[in-house]
Order: sequence, then C-alpha cells, then structure tokens
Amino acid sequence: MRLAAPYEMDAAVAHALAQIAAQAGEADSGGRSLEPDMMLLGRAGVLRTLCDARTAPEILVTILRRIGRASLSVGRLVEGHMNALKLIARYGSAEQKHRYQSAHDRLFGVWGADGALPVRLQPNGDGSATLDGEKRFASGLGVLHFAIVSAATELGTQLAIVRADDKARADASGWKTSGMRATASGVYSMRGLEAELLGGPGDYEREPFFQGGVWRYAALHVGALEAIAEAVRRAVVDQGGGAEAPQLHRLARLTTRAHSARLLVEDAARRVEAPGAGPLAVALALAAREAVEEACLDGIAIADRALGTRSFIEGYPVERIRRDLAFFLRQADLDGKLSQVGVAVLVADHGVGELWSDE
Repeated sequence: MRLAAPYEMDAAVAHALAQIAAQAGEADSGGRSLEPDMMLLGRAGVLRTLCDARTAPEILVTILRRIGRASLSVGRLVEGHMNALKLIARYGSAEQKHRYQSAHDRLFGVWGADGALPVRLQPNGDGSATLDGEKRFASGLGVLHFAIVSAATELGTQLAIVRADDKARADASGWKTSGMRATASGVYSMRGLEAELLGGPGDYEREPFFQGGVWRYAALHVGALEAIAEAVRRAVVDQGGGAEAPQLHRLARLTTRAHSARLLVEDAARRVEAPGAGPLAVALALAAREAVEEACLDGIAIADRALGTRSFIEGYPVERIRRDLAFFLRQADLDGKLSQVGVAVLVADHGVGELWSDE
C-alpha cells in the first residue's frame, strides 16, 4: 500500500523539526553536532518514511521541504542517508538489504567527490575490496556510521560500502565555507580501508536515479525559500496596518516563487520515481533544479530588499538560511545539466507544450 498525500505531521515530527530549527544557529557556529538532530528524526520515524519505497513522491517532497525549512545542513545529511538506503535497496544483495535496511539507528551517506588522490579499489574476490585514495566534500564527518563511496574502474564506476566513523581518517579542518558549515564536511582517507562492493560497475550512473535524483536537493532548496518567505511575511505582519504596497508586492512575489517551485519539484519527483521513467523525466528533474535555483536567488534578492540589514546580521535566522542556501545551490557541472535538458527537449517526439503532459 502506497503512503499517499496529504502528509500530516504528528506531534513527534513537529517537535523534532521545531527543535532542529531552534538549534540550527548553534550548529552553524560549531557549538553542536548534527548527530542529535539526525537521531531526533530517526526516533520520530522520518528517516524510515523517507526510505520506504511505498511512500508517495509528493510526501517525500513535503518532508524534505519541511526539513529544509528547519535546517539545510540537516537536510543535506538526510538526503545523503535517503540516497544511500535507496542505492542499497536497488543494487544490494539480499543479505546487504536485510542487514543495512534493518539498522534504523545507523546513519548513512554517499560520498562521490574524489580528493587529491582519487579512490581506487582492489577486489579481494569475496565481495569485498581494499581501497586507496580519499574523498572530499564528505559530509557528516563525526556523524555518519557508514558511507557509500564511488571508485573508478576500467568497467565503470563501482560503489562500495565503508565504515565512516573512524575519526583518524576524517579531516574537516579545511571546511572554511560561508554556508553549510554545520555539515562538517571534509576529507576522509580510504587508504587500506576494507569495503563491501555494492552492485556492479556502472550501476551508480544508471538513470533515472542518478541525475534524476536531483529533485531531492531541489525539495530542500524549496524549503529554505519558504523559510525566507515566511521571515518576510512575519516582518510585514509586524508592520500591522502600516505595511506599504512595495512590501506587500515583495511578499506576493516571494510566495508565488516558492509555490511554483514546489509544484515543479513535486511533478519532477512523481515522474522520476514512476516505474519505467525515461530521459524526459530526468530532464524535468534537471529543469526543476534550474528553475528552483533561479527562484531561490531571486527570492534572496527580494528578501534582502524587504528585510534590509536584518538579512546580513549574524543571529538572525534568515542570515544563516540565505548563506546556506546560496552555498547549497552550487553543485557540480550545472551548465552540463542544463545542456542535458536542452538536448532532451530537442530530440523529443512531442512539442514543448506536450512534453510532460499526462494525456
């Protein structure tokens, strides 16, 4: 039975998200780890719902949006956990699925970016391998228990499951960024690390789940845009009957952009997660990511005009949110992703108005 929309938060989930939002500033300044936040979501059943194949895509988007509103850094780790469990469900052996999908108190991530020394693996012949090299931008250092890492081979990219909780291998000292500070990202050494092979060469890049999965990031971004719009709404409310037309116009534009972005991401998620999804579904997910980025950047600019210096004063939640969002929007090969959308539209069998029609 599919867990279908609408999704109503119970008291435990609402409490967890409120607590995460209240503590996001402390996490941003390095005063606390994100592990308690992740455990809160785990105990509230959120992580299990996100990883349940029966959960409707619209619900997945709703949950990710609400997490994105509370903390984009927590959202980044949640998305990695969700992605990792989906990879195991899709490509793992029956034994791996049973062992890892039943470990509900264990946190997972996906580390794809190589460091100065690209990750290489030496198969041991028994389903395991010995790794070398390092991963960078490895989010969740000190929080995750396991990570799925990618390694280049002659036959294609091979996935492997590794322990991610060896503090001696982790180095977050170089994570000197303006946004997403709380993710505690950095370098993780794979030298001599034993790993389990997951799936076969080339599985990682299989569509529609590789590029198509970008809708999950976009859902988090929409949540942050909604948080910024809500900050503006509250500022306008505080003005009482004295709110002038320009402020009302800014609020209207922000709200419209957030809602439009939400609908586009929900449609992309529904199409990518549908059985037999093809290149046009992937193209829609990539197009949605691009549209969400434009909406978010425009939304940040509108909010800056509406809130003035409050957008830039440390201690105001919107200052952290705008920093995190601007940084999180930067992803690898954005121009290439947009070109992929253009090619898919160019070779499609239908005109633009019918590309993603349900009829």
